Amino acid sequence: MTDPSWADARREVEDFLIGGERTLTRGDVAEQAGVPAERTGRLWSALGFPRVPDDVEAFAGSDLDALKLLEDLVHQDAFDETEALTIARTLGQSMARLAEWQADLLRRVIVERGSGDDPAAVVAAVRTLAPLMEDLQAYTWRRHLLVTAGRMMSALATNDADGDGGHSTAAVGFADIVGFTSLSRRIDADELRALLERFEGVSNDVVSRSGGRVVKTLGDEVLFVCDDAPSACEIAFALHDEVPDSDDRIALRIGLAFGDVLPRYGDVYGPTVNIASRLTSHARPGTTLVDDEMTAAIRAADLDVDLRSVPPLHVRGYRHLKPHVVRRSS
Repeated sequence: MTDPSWADARREVEDFLIGGERTLTRGDVAEQAGVPAERTGRLWSALGFPRVPDDVEAFAGSDLDALKLLEDLVHQDAFDETEALTIARTLGQSMARLAEWQADLLRRVIVERGSGDDPAAVVAAVRTLAPLMEDLQAYTWRRHLLVTAGRMMSALATNDADGDGGHSTAAVGFADIVGFTSLSRRIDADELRALLERFEGVSNDVVSRSGGRVVKTLGDEVLFVCDDAPSACEIAFALHDEVPDSDDRIALRIGLAFGDVLPRYGDVYGPTVNIASRLTSHARPGTTLVDDEMTAAIRAADLDVDLRSVPPLHVRGYRHLKPHVVRRSS
């Protein structure tokens, strides 16, 4: 049976995080917001939250405020209901991953302080640390928005109002840890965690300092984009140099492609992305494969690199890819 003090502590933490006691049912929220109950249910599911029975008081004033905000955006023609659901899914997935990491961080801090068996100390830690993480999160978001808003305004200043359907030209890269499945079987969980943190940390630093953007990390693989071929090559070379650890347990294979991409909710789509992925899976350990368009862009930029052609690839969706291996000039 759960210790009553832990039950009380959990309620206190939940009320603190949601900004008040939960006194509203799903029907109450829908009625007070003036939104059909079916729509509130769709939005709740899109955000990634489990279904709540209609008669359970699971919602607080902050839930009502968030729903009203979404409705205001829809009514102001910022987006329609379909896009509202897509935005909710994107936010929900991103925030769920962030929350999992932050909860694990809180747990480790609490345990290291030796207060993991004290409910009151746990509540105090959450009350202290959660607002700090929230403020840092908001600051980081604004700084990233500053950069992306600048790119958006530059694009609007140089193109007509209609644009090209949201497409843009970019260099796309995948970096993949060679033999990750086999490696994960040979080392323990702590070593594996350390290697993945090294991979993610170094990759993010390398991509950022060269003006690129990490789109997402998929365990043993990172997807990044940047504006031009020189930046993409510099990122690839630096990743090969800096990601391997002192025991040489990590080697990378990288694929780069250049062309049109479709940005959508922070991700990128299109043939250029697919080609970069296919090239990565066929690159040899420690090498970088580039497609025809990237090869042409490298030559046009007159980069001091070595390009060596390799036999054509016949891969799913793309028959006759003609890649080159790119290396720093010897």
